Amino acid sequence: MINGLLLAGVSLLLSPLTSMAAFSWEDHYNFENIPMPEGVDPQIGGITQNANQQLVVCFHRGEIMIYDEPSKQWHMYASGLQEPLGVYVEKSGTILVIQRGELTRLHDKDKDGTADFYETVSSDWGLSGNYHEFNFGIVKDSQGNIYLGLGTASNGAGVREEIRGKWNDTGGLSHEDFISGGEHGEWSVKKRKVARMYARVPYRGCILQIKPNSSKAHVYATGVRTPNGLYMDENDQLWVSDNQGDWLGASKLHRIQKDGFHGHPASLLWAKNSPAITPSKLPVAELDAMRIKAVALFPQGDCANSMTDVLPLSQEFIPVAQESNAAKQLMIGEMNHSRLIHYLPDVVNGTEQGAAGHLINTPSLVKGNNSLIYSNDQKAIYVGKTHLKWPGDEGIKKVTYKDKPYLLVESVKLTPKGFEFTFNSSIEASVDVQDYEISSYGVRYHAGYGSPKVNLTTEPSAKVTTAGNTLTIELLHKPKGNKVYDIKLPATITSELSDLSSCRFWYTAHSVYQ
Repeated sequence: MINGLLLAGVSLLLSPLTSMAAFSWEDHYNFENIPMPEGVDPQIGGITQNANQQLVVCFHRGEIMIYDEPSKQWHMYASGLQEPLGVYVEKSGTILVIQRGELTRLHDKDKDGTADFYETVSSDWGLSGNYHEFNFGIVKDSQGNIYLGLGTASNGAGVREEIRGKWNDTGGLSHEDFISGGEHGEWSVKKRKVARMYARVPYRGCILQIKPNSSKAHVYATGVRTPNGLYMDENDQLWVSDNQGDWLGASKLHRIQKDGFHGHPASLLWAKNSPAITPSKLPVAELDAMRIKAVALFPQGDCANSMTDVLPLSQEFIPVAQESNAAKQLMIGEMNHSRLIHYLPDVVNGTEQGAAGHLINTPSLVKGNNSLIYSNDQKAIYVGKTHLKWPGDEGIKKVTYKDKPYLLVESVKLTPKGFEFTFNSSIEASVDVQDYEISSYGVRYHAGYGSPKVNLTTEPSAKVTTAGNTLTIELLHKPKGNKVYDIKLPATITSELSDLSSCRFWYTAHSVYQ
């Protein structure tokens, strides 16, 4: 584990600073492919480990298989599932899997290594037959409550004649209106009357809680669109990643609040006080006043496009020097690019917000980074890939830290005049303000898809100072709230460890110091 004393020792041994070659992720990590089983579509819906340190993998097309890495052998544990997108090994050894139609507990009662009893834990949500009604999870809190995320339906297609759950007619469009094809009419014409993402059956766009020994699903929170990553921290705080779309000007990281509305209106049909009209028709100002803002935004194209699984940061995998800085940092998968995202938290005036950057960014990682799990020693992560006809890949990539520390930013804090960056080693950096490119812009909350950069403004720096492992940027104009700050550090920042691994950060400034 890297700590402050060790890094100080490294600094003394290697002083004075020497010129470093351009940073290479391959110098610090191994990237290897896990061999895939024959006869199985190698798109990974979920991945975890069992008590024997074997990988437990659910494949998008319906299988759960167990991989023993030392012997490189796969074993079929269960099959016949419908689009499993999350898997969880319980203390008893049973395996939970979230399918499109139900949460299932798999038992191996005769102990032969294969599931022989499929128990329905809960199927307490609706299905319209729309292709986009994905179900995500699974996480538990310390009390054993289970949490799932239900995606919304898309107006890219209609629904089926046979559905499960009560159809909600709010807005005047009946189930019959939504059925497409044949005598029902073409969806290409009907879709003009439908919101881009909708939730006409329970409880699409909601975070669900299922209590121990219960089959009843409770709406825990509303307002998500495609909640592909769920993470429960040690304080029973649920974090959820979500993808850019209508009502999401950028991909987001939510700090979920019980009974909270997190911004996407479709699921308000299933809230305690549901509106009498189609939720997307409510005034934007009213919805904006109701919503709980995400702690961080991940601008489309620049930072991330399709957010996925969430893991806490481990000092065994990333050489963060201060344990206090690592404690609340997160890594998040990304489907559309060959990178993992880094969330660095901050609190300003009691408001949770923070910065995003690229934790690992190299073609060696490959796209489609859907599911993440640490190895037992936390020196490696297994990254399950998928695409489902969207940008992505397939198979499992194992990424292993070589125990060769490198220079990284381990905290980004807003100050009354600008930003303070803390690194995991003493740095040598330019103090020429012209070397720091910073801009700010707003992200629109509206029914349209994504958002332009609203009021994009260049933010000149007035002063840059360095001291040991700290770099402070004082802006010419004080930071303003409700903006994203795009900060490009010079690539020439270096240390005894290496050149800087990632130079660009996006800080979500909901609140600022007066």
